[in-house]
Amino acid sequence: MRRRRALEIIGAAAGAPLLVPGGAVGQALALGERIRAVTGPVGGAPPATLTPAQARTVTALAETIIPRTDTPGASEAGVSAFVDALLTGWLDAADRDRFLAGLDAVDPTARGAHGADFADCTPAQQTELVARMDADLDRLRRDPDEDERETFFYDMKRFTLAGYFTSQAGLRTLGYRIIPGAFEGCVILDQYGAGEGRPGEQRGQQSGAGGRS
Repeated sequence: MRRRRALEIIGAAAGAPLLVPGGAVGQALALGERIRAVTGPVGGAPPATLTPAQARTVTALAETIIPRTDTPGASEAGVSAFVDALLTGWLDAADRDRFLAGLDAVDPTARGAHGADFADCTPAQQTELVARMDADLDRLRRDPDEDERETFFYDMKRFTLAGYFTSQAGLRTLGYRIIPGAFEGCVILDQYGAGEGRPGEQRGQQSGAGGRS
């Protein structure tokens, strides 16, 4: 049951750029919060399953997949904590172990290519390594005898998208208003183009959303 529900949120978040207000969005957000609740709020307790070194690699990978530009990146959305929560309380043991084995292979690959752990590589080197993993994934996808869903990077990409697009930072990037308020003909738009109402009301809505994601 946990595996099925985790896949539901991951699948919903993969289509996040197409999200519109409705029941599916509400369910995705609710399940995202349940997943995060396993390890507490972003920036809280240390990882429960990931080692510090593994968490550092996950953070660097996620930030390469969704970097900070004029919008928040994966780190600001707490993707590493979200991945740790999935590994801790939602994935089956076989899926968790496969993910961790693939994660542990990232730094040796980076050292072989660039003489440094992935997190210590330059942004250009990190992008090159992620592009290589993505190309390998694409080759598997085109091979009828292979299943790309059984690979580390397939999960890493899905987990990153799920963590990002079910966070307040990710939803604000899309312009999605988490808690709709009363109709106002004139509202203040934030830097991402999302209407948040008057400054005082914005603070009230955020506190009513259940705190940080």
